[in-house]
Amino acid sequence: MNLFEPVVPTAQHHPNFRNLLQTGNGFTLDVLNDWARGFVDRDGKFVTEFQTTFNSSFWELYLNAVLKKYGMPVDFTKARPDFCLPSKGFNIEATVASNAQDSFPEHARLGKAPPPDLNAFNLQSIIRLSNSLAAKYRKYLESYAMLDHVSDRPFVVAITNFDQPFSYMACQRQIEAVLQGYYVDEERYTASNGREGRLEGETLLKVFKDNGSPIDLGLFTTPAYREISAVIFSGCANMGKVRALSSDPSVGIVFTALRLNPASDQPHIIRAQKQRYEENLLDGLRVYYNPYATHPLNPALFRHPSVFQSFYESGDWVYEQREGQLLYRSVQTAIQRNHP
Repeated sequence: MNLFEPVVPTAQHHPNFRNLLQTGNGFTLDVLNDWARGFVDRDGKFVTEFQTTFNSSFWELYLNAVLKKYGMPVDFTKARPDFCLPSKGFNIEATVASNAQDSFPEHARLGKAPPPDLNAFNLQSIIRLSNSLAAKYRKYLESYAMLDHVSDRPFVVAITNFDQPFSYMACQRQIEAVLQGYYVDEERYTASNGREGRLEGETLLKVFKDNGSPIDLGLFTTPAYREISAVIFSGCANMGKVRALSSDPSVGIVFTALRLNPASDQPHIIRAQKQRYEENLLDGLRVYYNPYATHPLNPALFRHPSVFQSFYESGDWVYEQREGQLLYRSVQTAIQRNHP
């Protein structure tokens, strides 16, 4: 499967794909080609979609690499869901939260400042993530549930957000609001200079669209979504991940990362040039288990020091996390130009 040989006219290229071609960074392409090894284009449309819509295909490539890392072979003879794992006894459907029709897409960052209001930023992502999960839940009921290799097995949705510029700033706030009805108002904490105490969350079980329509949150706080056994999420599975994993020796590449600091409200802040920066494939991966799942998924399957997990066990919530787990990462590149 040749991801980078154009199969559609240039005018149809997604801006992210166009940037890959124009930059021509072989180190970046090597990482993506490695992610794609073993992936089977079952319907013959994957390369076209990678070049024209990009983000959902990119997410599938990342998930393919993750499953290879865990040694979980995918049965690509099954047309659906996206990743059938018969040897492990469960299935994964991949999806992304994209921008609303009348809003700026994820790639439209050039010349824009980061979001000035985290609550407004988070609200948009909460709505888009909720919409995408609800759509996949309906798809499961209407299309997947009756399949022999899906019925009576755990069903997992893997989701990430590409819903707006700077979507990589998401961290975990939005997905935890959607799944657990738990939200941390960092704007309020910042405005009070921390005088309100520790940075803690509160219950948030409903938000409203601009037109006033309500959206219920806390999908995993009731049996309503019991057919979804778990949700896999990462706000760090983007081109920054590719660049972090690449062997690019270029000078001027600087990473900024926030890593978990359980002893403080303030995370560990790391700023380092590429040569000294460390990040692995699973850094930033998060798995949330549904306590009401009809077919529970065993947390041991995805247990890893770099992976956050949340599940209910023996009457209480368990949070598998360790100091230094990746929460957020950005990358900047200084371009040197030759002047006469």
